[in-house]
Amino acid sequence: MTTSPAEANVELDGINYFTLLEEPTSGTKDAPCVLLIHALMSNLHMWDDTAKALQKAGHRTLRYDHVGHNSTPPAKDETASYHLDDLTRHAHQLVEARTGQPYVKALIGCSIGGSMAFRYASLFPNDVGGIISIASPGLKSPEAAQKLWSERIEQFEEDLKTGDDKLYHMTVKRWVPGERPEDDEARKLALQHVKTCSLPGYKVMADSIRGYDYSSMVEEIGKVKMLVVAGDEDQAGRADVLEEVASKIPGAEFVVMKQTGHLPPLQKADAFNELMLQFLRSWP
Repeated sequence: MTTSPAEANVELDGINYFTLLEEPTSGTKDAPCVLLIHALMSNLHMWDDTAKALQKAGHRTLRYDHVGHNSTPPAKDETASYHLDDLTRHAHQLVEARTGQPYVKALIGCSIGGSMAFRYASLFPNDVGGIISIASPGLKSPEAAQKLWSERIEQFEEDLKTGDDKLYHMTVKRWVPGERPEDDEARKLALQHVKTCSLPGYKVMADSIRGYDYSSMVEEIGKVKMLVVAGDEDQAGRADVLEEVASKIPGAEFVVMKQTGHLPPLQKADAFNELMLQFLRSWP
């Protein structure tokens, strides 16, 4: 179902993806497009400020909701599982379905989107100009995360039974740590976003992120211009881990953002947008 020219649903492998393709503030409809992939349990609105900055700079933006998140319903077969490779291929197919061709100027992904960005670079090096991978757990799923995801799914199930919001608040606290007043709006928005995630969607995405390993693909990943971004207060996409990841990828740049947690584009929008646009201007 299409509700406006910018919005469209695209069905892939039993997932009816909700997508949003927006034109630049000024410029042509065939302006360079940037693909944005949001964090697990967030939604495409975590990119609102990012998209505005890109559109103002003359880019089109394509974003979408993950399966079972916000405006994308759970998969038709709720027992279906999807590897992170499958979800990455879906992202590539969404580009072609919405823009009519496979190439994007850049892909910017956060958290699970940051991990998908690494794989996108190796799968589709000729279809993307550059990659910004933000707050990824790394080139492989951390072993310690296996138990954590199971515990979080159990908490989600318990919250649905009791009517509590424990997982929602735990997630926002991880994403935007501390109690700085300047981060209050980011916490408020993040809480709104997590409440749009369904349990089936959470399970599918959690299973996909705890089952990947791209550590042997660093040479392939390095074929695409790469910027790796971390927040210094993020315990999921740790700065020390991502600095090491960047050092292994040929030509990759690394930046750590200060007083920042797991969602730099949401928590520190202005600083991230400046960093992003500088990166995008570094090649034609």
